Amino acid sequence: MKKIFLAGLCLSLSSWACAGAKESLIGKRLVMDIPEVQCAGLSFSKNGKDAAMYAELGQCQDPLHLRVRWLDDKTFILIEKVRLNETSPPRSFLYKVKSINQDYVQLTEIWTGWGDSKDDTLGYYFR
Repeated sequence: MKKIFLAGLCLSLSSWACAGAKESLIGKRLVMDIPEVQCAGLSFSKNGKDAAMYAELGQCQDPLHLRVRWLDDKTFILIEKVRLNETSPPRSFLYKVKSINQDYVQLTEIWTGWGDSKDDTLGYYFR
């Protein structure tokens, strides 16, 4: 009986570690965990439906405006909002929260493009 209880407790605690990932990201600014990076990363609006992606090429670039579609509590797609031309579909970025705590999150970007590139996991600090 104790083994069943402990197994259930361990399972509950491991699922709790990522529980509430969506709520933890909404309204937050994430900056990439790369030396000397000041602004590259993601920003989620408080409404949970909009986001921005920031690049940094020597200096902070204008953000790429995105909408957020949550597939579940840990998986989301960022979809480009501004149509660049009439023939191309919007760019999209598929992410899964690998781990999260009060200061840091690891996101795995799941490759959806052409070719056989591997998924990439990056760390971000909350700012």
